[in-house]
Amino acid sequence: MVAAVAPKRGACGLMLRLLLERLEKRASAERPVTVGLAGAGRFGTSVAAQIAQIDGLRLAAVADPNADNGAEALKAAGWTDGQWVRSESARKSAAALESGTAVLAPDAEVLESTPIEVLVEATGIPEVAARNAWNALRQGRHVVMVTVEADVSCGWALAREARRQGVVYSLAAGDQPVAIMELYDWAKALGLEVVAVGRGTRRYPEDRHGDPERALARLGYDTAAAQRLRLNAQMYNSFRDGSKAQIEMCAVSNMTGLPPDRRGMHEPSAGLDELADLFARTAAGGLLDGDGVVDLANGVGADGVSELAENIADGVWAVVTSDRGHIREDMQIHGTRVSADGRRMALFREYHLCGIETPLSIAQAALLGVSSGMPQETPTSEVLAYAKRDLRPGDTLDGSGGRLVYGLIDRAETLEAKGVLPLGLSYGALVREAVAADRPIPVGAVEVNEASFVARLRAMAGER
Repeated sequence: MVAAVAPKRGACGLMLRLLLERLEKRASAERPVTVGLAGAGRFGTSVAAQIAQIDGLRLAAVADPNADNGAEALKAAGWTDGQWVRSESARKSAAALESGTAVLAPDAEVLESTPIEVLVEATGIPEVAARNAWNALRQGRHVVMVTVEADVSCGWALAREARRQGVVYSLAAGDQPVAIMELYDWAKALGLEVVAVGRGTRRYPEDRHGDPERALARLGYDTAAAQRLRLNAQMYNSFRDGSKAQIEMCAVSNMTGLPPDRRGMHEPSAGLDELADLFARTAAGGLLDGDGVVDLANGVGADGVSELAENIADGVWAVVTSDRGHIREDMQIHGTRVSADGRRMALFREYHLCGIETPLSIAQAALLGVSSGMPQETPTSEVLAYAKRDLRPGDTLDGSGGRLVYGLIDRAETLEAKGVLPLGLSYGALVREAVAADRPIPVGAVEVNEASFVARLRAMAGER
């Protein structure tokens, strides 16, 4: 089977050749782009390993409170014992990096004032990620944001600060949001009309209320594999309960301006052959009330048990059309998945390469001043916090992927109009009033952490 695959945003043709030339110049001058990594979990370590394969890039520092995780990331990046030092001092870190020695720090603050050009934020913790990104931008560093949970909570504020400082704020190539943007940008550049864009999921009926303790086993990881891969159970539970997909499509919505068609999106069971038929207006036999939306395609069959034989669960897709009959004819002749009425074609990529492609975002930011994708000035969508089970006064919310909360996307104006708590403020929020399971959590029913940096950035953005 041949997939209809679109070129990469900012990483094809002349742009890619220019990027390679710039990398080669940095490598030949022995002046590689210096990269700092905050968060050395599975994704961060994959980024570290891939940086080691690219001449012109160098992972210079890793910040992680778990020293063993940080050491593994440095090892993956090609550093051997004796070539890096542990440091809890900004001054010591700066001196080490100036001398060509790598640094392992307990947190990103220790890396302040060090000669790092790009910070990759991969902690997965929105509060930490927002602060790390803000501080890096204020120091004149480019930021590649892996922690999408932070981006959908306050990414527009971070993007504004990046513009103010003359640096780049970017989501990470290799993750679904940027992979979707590559399809979207390609279609828009050709003048095609985008009907819908999205990613695949693999969500079973019982998954919405899953807890972290069972998530890794449900996803096929035994204890040994989870420890070897250093998997975060709560993060992986957000994959299972669907919150991560909602978060990632919110990021896409805020980059493109495309809203969800309805709260939570449709997320139909859909194989590759069905994408172009399902993601169409209801008048054309599809699901949508309007064109130009974000959505999801579930690889689990309508029976809730079997997995569809040919699905997009691990990939990304876009459904496009044209008002020109000649173009639609060409779609039917050359397109691999065209709707029954011949009016729409599905573009898709059946995989995404977390971590492996992220160095493209690093290099584009540092060498070309280009973002792989960032939010527009104001958010189009937000992720609303929903009660995963009955909440009682005194409960402490645990955020995306936790035992008490899941998230659903909706248009940004709905959150304020309905007084619903954004998912990004549900980490550590204290429940004051009871909330029934599967109900949106009213902002007035909880007490948000006074020290929330995400709340601070949201307030700052609202004042400008």
